[in-house]
Amino acid sequence: MYLEYWGLKEKPFENTPDPRFLYYSREHREAMLTLQYAVTENKGAAMLTGDYGCGKTLVVRALIEGLDPQRFEVGLVVNPPPSGEELLEEILYQLGFEGRSDGRMEVMRNIEELLYRNFQKDKITTVFIDEAQLIRDELTFEQIRLLLNYQLNDRFLLTVVLVGQPELKPMVQRIPQLEQRVGLRSHLGPLGPEDTKGLILHRLAVAGCDREIFSEEAISLIYQHTGGIPRKIVNICDLALLTGFIRKMGQIEADLIEELIEREK
Repeated sequence: MYLEYWGLKEKPFENTPDPRFLYYSREHREAMLTLQYAVTENKGAAMLTGDYGCGKTLVVRALIEGLDPQRFEVGLVVNPPPSGEELLEEILYQLGFEGRSDGRMEVMRNIEELLYRNFQKDKITTVFIDEAQLIRDELTFEQIRLLLNYQLNDRFLLTVVLVGQPELKPMVQRIPQLEQRVGLRSHLGPLGPEDTKGLILHRLAVAGCDREIFSEEAISLIYQHTGGIPRKIVNICDLALLTGFIRKMGQIEADLIEELIEREK
């Protein structure tokens, strides 16, 4: 609706996990490199935690998009099912297994066969479990741990990446056998003032912006209001562009941001 008015080729502030719009703060870059290392070097298990709306899913999607499908077999489990057996079946499905499994033991055998088949094709198998904090049953975490037993003398046949909100960390810590397997960890927190500006300018640039749409004062107020949480930044920026278009403004100033903040109260 407002693209032509602001001179944009696409909407810059959508709340969808489009890897092109990922802004690499120091924490985001560290998280990406850590997960890349875990996956490409067959490290077995890794964990990414982060506050709500801080970009965990976006980092994972960007990482997956960058993996060569000829070399990597990737499964992405979103909102894991409640039981361990259902989770194993979902993992099989996400890894492209088309057959049917009758019971837990057959599921495990099918996973084992799939992992060895990928190994023989010189493919690295990785499973990302997003929103892993939704797993409440310790037996389900035990099923995840058992998957890490599939290994050769010099490498794991499967790397599992657990992704979730901060409460995931103590949940894993309560299971020492699993916690000790998770050798690589990263955490994403809110952005600082400079990275808040960086995120806004990066998204606008990707969308084709060639001028200064948000004033420095507006960006500063956005940071104060959102606390640097990317999802909140994206939401208020999108609303600001819409409102600015409706009112035919030349630039998004602090007074408009103040008005939008008041609307939320």
